[in-house]
Amino acid sequence: MKKLLFAASFLAIFFVFSTSNTSAQALYFFVVNNTGVTLNNIYVTPAETSSWGNDILPNDLFENGSSVRVDIPADYGTTCKFDMKITDLEGNAVIFTGMDACKLHTLQINWDGTYSATE
Repeated sequence: MKKLLFAASFLAIFFVFSTSNTSAQALYFFVVNNTGVTLNNIYVTPAETSSWGNDILPNDLFENGSSVRVDIPADYGTTCKFDMKITDLEGNAVIFTGMDACKLHTLQINWDGTYSATE
């Protein structure tokens, strides 16, 4: 009976720690729209990937001067380097490359393709 109780306790502790490790690795950062226009899409992809995937903008529109929290999908793996593509309502796009999402806290994006980052 002690062996069974020990095994059950071990599995419960293992499950708790593995669950907390997964959530601890979730990446997110905040994006401040300093582009001068309303944006309608944000695509983020690992830097080594050639496709953009789905729009991850949490709202339908991203107004100039506002900020949103961007969550990196867990299925992107453990990489820290990401590229980001933003689009406006007229279909214009700007791409930001090589951002380190593991260190990034806030990203202020500008329409000329520049950005400033706060870790």
